[in-house]
Amino acid sequence: MSSTLTLVEATQLAAQEAVIERGLKTFVDVGNALLTIRDGRLYRASHSTFEDYCQERWGMDRRYANRVIAAAGVVTSLGPIGPILPATESQARPLTALPPVQQAEAWQRAVETAPDGKVTAAHVQAVVEAIRQPEAPAMPHVAFNSGENEWYTPPEFIEAAREVMGEIDLDPASSEIANRIVRANTFYTKQDDGLEKPWYGRVWMNPPYASALIKRFAAKYMEHASAGDIREGIVLVNNATETEWFEQLVSVSSAVVFPRSRVRFLDPNGEPGAPLQGQTIIYFGDRPGAFLDEFGRFGWGARL
Repeated sequence: MSSTLTLVEATQLAAQEAVIERGLKTFVDVGNALLTIRDGRLYRASHSTFEDYCQERWGMDRRYANRVIAAAGVVTSLGPIGPILPATESQARPLTALPPVQQAEAWQRAVETAPDGKVTAAHVQAVVEAIRQPEAPAMPHVAFNSGENEWYTPPEFIEAAREVMGEIDLDPASSEIANRIVRANTFYTKQDDGLEKPWYGRVWMNPPYASALIKRFAAKYMEHASAGDIREGIVLVNNATETEWFEQLVSVSSAVVFPRSRVRFLDPNGEPGAPLQGQTIIYFGDRPGAFLDEFGRFGWGARL
C-alpha cells in the first residue's frame, strides 16, 4: 500500500494537513494544500490513492477535492487583476470552465455587473455561459405559464439544486436553451413529451404551469418517486396548497421551502416578470437536511 516518506516529505505533509485542519481557513489555502499533497503523492504512506486519502482523512470525495483545487488555481491566476477576488469556492467554480485568458475577463464582468454590487455564484455562472454561448441568452429552465410564452427559472435556484444533488440526471420539462444552465444529463423538450418518457435518478423539475399539464406532471413525478425510480428530486411550483396535484407532490416528499418573496421568472430577453402568486420548492430524497441548509436562504422551510 504505502512507502515511507522522507523527513522532508513528512514535514511537508504535516504542514499541508495543518492548513486543511485549521479551517479550511479559506478554500484557496485548502485547495493549494490538497494540490501539494496530490501532486507530491504525500498521501502514499497511509493511503494507496488520493481518493482514499481525501475520503478517509477529510470526509470529502475526490471530485469535490479536485473542484477545490481547480477553484484555488483560478483565484491564484486572478490575483494580479485587483483586490476583489472570489470569496467562496462556488463563486470561483464556474470560471474553471473557461481558459485562463478568459477567466479574468469573466470575473471582471461579473464584478462590474453584479446586482446591487453583490457577486453570487449564480451570477458568475450566467456571465460564464454568456461568454461561452454568446449567441444565446444564458437562461435556465423553462416554464410555460400561459401555454406559449417561455419563462426561465432564475439561475440561483438551479445552482442550489445542483449543490444539493451533485448533478441533475434528468429535467423532464426543458428546452435546448434551458439546458445550457440546468446541464441535466438528459432533458425532455416540449416536442419530446416528457410525460411519455422514463424518469429516473436525480430530477430537477419546474413543470409547465398550465392547469391541465401540471396535474399530469405531478402525477408522473409521484408515480416514479413512489416506485424508487427517482433517487432525489427538487420541484419548483406555485404554492397551490389547495390543489390535488400539490398534495400529490408533497405526499412523496421529505422537505419544503416557501420563498420569502415571489420568484421572478425571466423572459427570453432575461427580463424578470411580475409573478401573480408565490412558489414552493419541494424536495424528495433522503437528505432533507442538506436541502434545507441550501434552500433555506430563499425563505423558510420544514421537514415533512
